[in-house]
Amino acid sequence: MNHSKIENRKSKINKVILLGIDGLDPNILERLMEAKGLPNFSLLRARGDYRPLITSNPAQSPVAWSTIATGSNPAYHSIFDFIIRDPEDYLPSLSIMKTNPRNLLARRGLMFLPTRKGTPFWSITSRANIPTTVIKWPVTLPPDNISGRMLSGLGVPDLKTNLGWYSFYTTRVIPEREKKERKGDIIHIEANDHTIETVISGPNKSHLPLKIRIEDKDSRIIIDIEGKEIILPEGEWSDWIQVRFNIGLFRYISALCRFYLKSIRPELELYLSPIQVDPSDPAFLISYPDEYAPELARDIGNYSTLGMPEDTNALNDNCFNEEAFLKMCDTIMVEREKMLLHELARFKEGVLAFVFDTTDRIQHIFWSTRDPEHPIYEEGFAKRYQDVIKDYYIRMDKILGKVLDLVDQRTIIIILSDHGFTSFRRGVHLNSWLVENGLMVLDRSRGDGEDGLFKNVVWERTKAYALGFSSIYINLRDREGKGIVRPGDEADALKRKIREALIRLKDPRTDRPVIKDVYLREDIYRGPFIDKAPDLIIGFHPGYRISWQTAVGGTIGKIFEDNLKKWSGDHLVDPYYVPGILLINQRISIPSPSLIDISPTILRCLEIPKPEDMEGDSLFS
Repeated sequence: MNHSKIENRKSKINKVILLGIDGLDPNILERLMEAKGLPNFSLLRARGDYRPLITSNPAQSPVAWSTIATGSNPAYHSIFDFIIRDPEDYLPSLSIMKTNPRNLLARRGLMFLPTRKGTPFWSITSRANIPTTVIKWPVTLPPDNISGRMLSGLGVPDLKTNLGWYSFYTTRVIPEREKKERKGDIIHIEANDHTIETVISGPNKSHLPLKIRIEDKDSRIIIDIEGKEIILPEGEWSDWIQVRFNIGLFRYISALCRFYLKSIRPELELYLSPIQVDPSDPAFLISYPDEYAPELARDIGNYSTLGMPEDTNALNDNCFNEEAFLKMCDTIMVEREKMLLHELARFKEGVLAFVFDTTDRIQHIFWSTRDPEHPIYEEGFAKRYQDVIKDYYIRMDKILGKVLDLVDQRTIIIILSDHGFTSFRRGVHLNSWLVENGLMVLDRSRGDGEDGLFKNVVWERTKAYALGFSSIYINLRDREGKGIVRPGDEADALKRKIREALIRLKDPRTDRPVIKDVYLREDIYRGPFIDKAPDLIIGFHPGYRISWQTAVGGTIGKIFEDNLKKWSGDHLVDPYYVPGILLINQRISIPSPSLIDISPTILRCLEIPKPEDMEGDSLFS
């Protein structure tokens, strides 16, 4: 590598490379750099600058990446939480993806509506006719019309418009309650003379015949789909398989899927990935221009199009083990690296913004190896997988090295993460806390509340409710469908009461405080969409997080619960504890940089005036 390429430069900048790496934690990064385990990160720090990067509030990926893109707080871009609610009926929905209810003719170009507001940096550079490429950036569905290329990231659903809904074929009889708890379809199959005939379910109630022939002697199966035979040994993944579904009216949809054969005996267990958009023939827009996704598939081969392709749900549901999960992640990383190198090879000027996010999923799943206090910590597992997280940081360091080899004296390179990481040991059922404190009333005759969706809540007697991963809402009159709290003094007093009580909340098992702070929206947000913000934003101490059930409107009786899922690490705590990282090949003048400073910096490098409504400041004086 030519080290002189990343010295401070005086020549005019004509290229900006922004490499986003989801979830890189400054504590881990710094330790590995000091141990000389990350030579390229260390080189960038030595020749330019390195700082922890103040994250968004809350420290959720959709919020953070939207904040980076727009250089402004959530009240400007309107993404406040991964899960939001309709105030009229209280029902939860995703903030990162919205289907278009008016698309009655199912036109592929009108399938989805934008959810992020505000003006991202790529729109500003495009208006200035600067070539701009944005790959796998979260909350970019549908893709924006820009002066270059865009491939949508987190938020792209499968062909059933789920974020990722797998299928699991098994000869084992699975109890109905266990099926209900799983995040996929469990399909019971039976073998007849070593042959199984079943179907693959597709969009719009379509299906394809699926034939499975068991070959015990060779510990493998032969899968037959549409006349294509796939030989799949036990414990292995198939390659991507292209299939076509007949959805009626002489219309067909092309899709991609992969199989993993968990076992043949004593029971056949076969995982099928979510049925996702085929990039060579997309069922809906995932790129701009429309032909970019197929072009990329021709150049680098098939690739996953899901916004979150790492199927952590299937791992939690024991559809495969950690070794299979790591092989899945490796495939995704190989695809993503091919995309990056393909774009770098033709990047001559302008902006290239590219996001890797498998690092985030790896830390979610393997964090317990770093935390002996975690409820699922097991010494043997920790020893076996203790290097997985470190190895992914090293892997990103090697990718960074390839990028640095292509950097010249007219290039600014920015490496950043949206947030850091910590442990998730105990879930907090905030709706249960609200019930215990007389702020939510339940009718148990309507159910136990575990299914979520507030099915047993008596709204006419409820003053507040929790939803999403950081949010509490007041049941406000004239805003909520059945609101009872008067706006103004009554609502303000209630918010202060909840805040003061939650800050005092302690875990009865450990006597530790649970919540560092509770933020009133008017204290931390400003912008045209503040009315869509939660009334209170919860900042937990490390080790604690809103429970999975609370996030979707669950109302379970207990307040605390051990986190026994394989999803053992998280970042949904107070932003103070989980800053991201920033490395850049030039000295910066801001002592404590924030996510909101990235977009202004990109514009400054390219000599584009910062819009008045962009809050952040350039990192350079």
